[in-house]
Parts: sequence; C-alpha cells; structure tokens
Amino acid sequence: MKFELLKYIVCPIDNLDLELVIFKDDMSILSGDHLTHLSIEDKKYKEIKTGVLINNRLKVMYPIVKGIPRMLTFDNVITDSFQKEYSKIIDENFQNYSFPNEEPAYGEKDVLRTFSSEWVNYDWDDQSYWSLSADMMYKTMNYSLDLDSFPINNKLVLEVGTGIGASANHISMNNDCQLIGMDLSFAIDVAYQHFGNNPNLHLIQASAFKPPFRISIFDLVYSFGVLHHTFSTEKAFNSVSRLTKKSGKFFLWVYSKSNEARTLTRRIFYVIEKIFRPIIWRLPEKLQTVALLPFIPLYIIFQNYIREKDGKGLTKYSWREAEHAARDKFTPRFAHRHTPEEVSNWYTKNGYDKIRFLSDRPKEKWVPDGLVECIGVEGFKL
Repeated sequence: MKFELLKYIVCPIDNLDLELVIFKDDMSILSGDHLTHLSIEDKKYKEIKTGVLINNRLKVMYPIVKGIPRMLTFDNVITDSFQKEYSKIIDENFQNYSFPNEEPAYGEKDVLRTFSSEWVNYDWDDQSYWSLSADMMYKTMNYSLDLDSFPINNKLVLEVGTGIGASANHISMNNDCQLIGMDLSFAIDVAYQHFGNNPNLHLIQASAFKPPFRISIFDLVYSFGVLHHTFSTEKAFNSVSRLTKKSGKFFLWVYSKSNEARTLTRRIFYVIEKIFRPIIWRLPEKLQTVALLPFIPLYIIFQNYIREKDGKGLTKYSWREAEHAARDKFTPRFAHRHTPEEVSNWYTKNGYDKIRFLSDRPKEKWVPDGLVECIGVEGFKL
C-alpha cells in the first residue's frame, strides 16, 4: 500500500476517515506522531507491507497484508490469520478494537471463493488475456473506454473487479493516471505480485457493495465483466455509481441476453451452462476441477477451430487457458444476463446522462464481435 491511497479511502461501514498504523519488520509499530515526521519522499515511495487501518469511532480495524489493504467488512480467512500472526501487537495496542464482522452481501462469500480459485490459479504471462492476445485486450480496453475522446492523464480512476491487474497496470502506466484496482477475491494478491511496483497503481481488496472510497471522487469508474457475477447487478451498480464525480464517466460491460443467442454454438453452451453451473459452483475446488474436465476439450475445439476465422487478435487455447475459460463459465454462483433497456434505466435512475452503448458507435473491423454483442455502456454524472 502506498501513502497516496490514504487520501481516497474511508471506512466502508460509515465512510469516516481511517488512521494508519504501520507494523514494522521488527514486529513493533509506527503510529501517531511518528508518521507525521516521515519525510515527503518517504511517504511518496514507502510501500506499507503490514499494518492496520483504524476507525476510532467504531473501534474496528482493517489489516494491511502483503502490501494490500483488506477492506472487507465480514469475517474472512485473511483477518483470521492476521489476528493469529500479530496477536501480541494486537493484544498490547488494540485491546478495544476488533475486525469487522458484518453480514456479507447475499452469496458474496461464494463469489469470493470461486473467483479466488479461478484467478489465483491463472498466472499472468503477458501473452494472452482471456481469448485475446494481451495487445488486443489492451487495444480493446482503450476502445471501450474511449480514452481518445476522454483523456485521463493526471486523473483518478477506479477499476471495479481488477482481477490479476494487467489491464489496470496498462491503463495507469500508459495514461499517467492514478488508478485504484479493487477486487473482492484473492486475485488481488496475484495483481500485487506482478504490478505492485507500479507507482500509479493502487490495489485494494473490497466489495462493490461496500466500496471503501469517498463519494464522488473518481474521474472515471469502469467495471468490465464483473457486476453480473453479484447477486444483483443493479444493486452493485447503484453502490459503485455513487463514486463518480460530477461530469465523470462510468463505463459498464456486462453479459447480454442477445449474445447468448448469436450463434448455434453459443446457444448450446448457454443451455449447458444453465444445467451444470448451479451444480458445479457448490462443489469444493478439487471436485470443481474434476467436474470441468469434460468441458475443457470442448473449449479448446471451440476457440482453436470454430471461432471467427479472421482471428481479430484471438489466441490459441492450451489446456491452461481452456480450464480458466471453463471455470469462469461454470463455477460462478451468479452470472446474470441483461438487456440494454435495463442497463440504460440504471444509469438514468442514478443521475447519469449522455448514455451511449458500444453497439451505437462505428465498429472498427478489428473489434471482437462479442465485445459489442454484450452490453458495454457509458454515462456521465450530472
């Protein structure tokens, strides 16, 4: 965690400021007046690996583990292990404090579990991202966010559902913006391992339903293929949409009903998903892997031999990529499909105008068909 992040985060429960306490390598703490005496250069470049963020009114604290603030408001494995490892410091200095233990959003612990399994086991190799080459994915992100018309240099940006962080790293480095990548799952640890040294990128583990940020501070908020995996895409949208500042932009990309009916192959896959996903998401990770084995060859055949012959930046699937795609299809608890009318209505109700869909823009030849067949939409905060 970088000191810069403190300007933007608050307690996700009551939206009040947080106090930072650093745990030093010698198992002591650095707090209070000691923090104010750090030089500007120290604060700019010091990476805080371990510590806590404290809400003194509620007497709750959030751990900083492996350089990442863990801002989840419900009990989880990170807070449990942190409490055991640093029990002496906690007992001596924070007797009246506890970690938050609220009820998570419906199904959220299942979402955390399945997406952690999906992404922690899918390491970044800078060659492919999903079914696209990395270069094509970056190009697609720039096109989707329309960064040529909406420059974000020196702006503050939030990615909701950053996954393993490659797109956030690319956007922050190539646009010289401060970008916060937020994710519910432990994919955030993989993102930190690869991109934690990017001075423009901040990573945080938190929920879209309890985002730990000041209201109306971001110039751009975007979420790509994430919110439809919550129990309610609309409620997640309502929560996140509060973070965009006046005249700021919010871009959302979610699954559409029309995309699943686009080809016979997609219709077949969608029927198979509806049958097996409600069963497979409930299984432990090892049994999920076994259950996915019959589907992995189908993904290899589909990606390598059936998809558009002209390529459009498509990559060949190995077993690794095919397993990841199958896991993304069959292990999420939620995977909602929406219509453009639904999504447009969410924007309007939350005070956005200039609503524009990707499908309404002139389509470049290189743009993957699935990008515009699903729902990509932007709006500007009134």
